[in-house]
Amino acid sequence: MKVLSRFAPLLLVLLAACSQLTGPSASEYMDSNISTWNGLIDKVNQWSGGNDAERLTQAMADRKGLSNFKSRLGNARQEAVDMRDQMKALKIPEDATELHAKLVTSLEEAVTWYDSMLKLTDLPDGFSDEQAAPLLEAMDATATKFDELTDELDQMQDAYARKHRINLTHTESPAASES
Repeated sequence: MKVLSRFAPLLLVLLAACSQLTGPSASEYMDSNISTWNGLIDKVNQWSGGNDAERLTQAMADRKGLSNFKSRLGNARQEAVDMRDQMKALKIPEDATELHAKLVTSLEEAVTWYDSMLKLTDLPDGFSDEQAAPLLEAMDATATKFDELTDELDQMQDAYARKHRINLTHTESPAASES
């Protein structure tokens, strides 16, 4: 018995280390996946339908002052990059590979969307329709792709949660309910 009691602490340390190597549980992974995604959506909504979007739309209509948005858009972009990089580094359950890839792809598309918006901030005051049109088309194409990925990710999150009997609560964002 004394031999066993001497090795018990070592066994506990070994078991704890193994659990760290295997990665998070399905529930822990979903918490991380969804909290990251919800954080991104809150930021995107500010620029797609919130006050920031209204101010940017007004600056576009006035054809001046777009450079004033460069810093805030750059910060929002950097937050999306940080989220993407954190999720890329995250250990995931074996059965979450496709879901995780969709999340990372969606985060990358958000970065691309911010990049397209940042290009608008380079337009000079008094810009022409010809200068703005290709930038707006690129931004719209990226936004459409992001929306498609959002729908796909939502379905994949729901399916993964069902598979693991994880209860998700769906709420509509304030920006979406104002539309």
